[in-house]
Amino acid sequence: MSQFTARSSASPKASSSSSSSFHSSNTSWKTNHSGPKGYIPHEDKDYADTAAGASSKFYNAETKTYFPTKPIRPIRKSYLEIASQEPVTLESPQKLLVILDLNGTLFYRTKGSNRSVTPRPYLSPFLDFLFEHCTVMVWSSAQPHSVEAMLGCGFGDRVPRLARIWTREHFRLPRVDYTRKVLTIKDLEFVWEGIEAEEKLFAAKQSKKDSKEESKVVIKYDQTNTVLIDDSKDKSQLQPHNGLALTDFDHDLARAGTDNELLKVKSYLERLIYQKNVSAYMRAHPFASEKEVINKKPIDTKDTKKDDKEAGDEMDQLSRQLEKTL
Repeated sequence: MSQFTARSSASPKASSSSSSSFHSSNTSWKTNHSGPKGYIPHEDKDYADTAAGASSKFYNAETKTYFPTKPIRPIRKSYLEIASQEPVTLESPQKLLVILDLNGTLFYRTKGSNRSVTPRPYLSPFLDFLFEHCTVMVWSSAQPHSVEAMLGCGFGDRVPRLARIWTREHFRLPRVDYTRKVLTIKDLEFVWEGIEAEEKLFAAKQSKKDSKEESKVVIKYDQTNTVLIDDSKDKSQLQPHNGLALTDFDHDLARAGTDNELLKVKSYLERLIYQKNVSAYMRAHPFASEKEVINKKPIDTKDTKKDDKEAGDEMDQLSRQLEKTL
């Protein structure tokens, strides 16, 4: 399996106002394009980009969600082999790439022409945790204007810190599928390939400058350190052991105001950042909202080794005292 890379935020030139590990601007999603609003044409010689080429079968008849025009590829054998490894716990946390969905995951958006947006309870502390310990990007199946509205409602001044903002434009949909309700799958290979291409371009530019800067710390992003957080398991079916499916934040939960799902996800992630291969751990120990126990003590990865040393010193002292009494 190829390794995909993204530059660490430890780079000396990283902006103090941004935790982004990548070099492209996260505002490119606002660019206007020809065709349907926000649409980026996707060339495909094998499938007609017309309504006649669209599938007439429903993926979900209840929600009237169609199968996409293009057939869904099978899960790669190499992916399953890596995910089938035994989980290994690290002594120090690793910096995960966390990909966030928006509607139904972090927000509830009312239906109709005049849509209002309700942030999920505990969104702010959840985002604070993510930006401190992870590289964070957004990938929503909504169109750009809807994504912009949701980000403005709950992310505030954190928006510039997002490594990437992806919308419906980034699913590589044929034109006929862009404007209708079809199953959209978030293929993480698109993300990893994008990071790899961007990193190569950055390296080429740096070599031309003949820079004398210190070598950059590089984080390699792939299935071992990437987590997709979404309210639908359908979105992660090509990389099922990287998908964290939480409870859909719907109208009833939004009205009740008692939802604590993000606190449960945070507790799960506090364990996950110590995993060498998150796809192996998530296969063996998938997120289960009804079983997850909320960790009320904030994680402090900086003091982990210090605490371990102090605990070890205390045990040595107790052992010496015990020997004297025998």
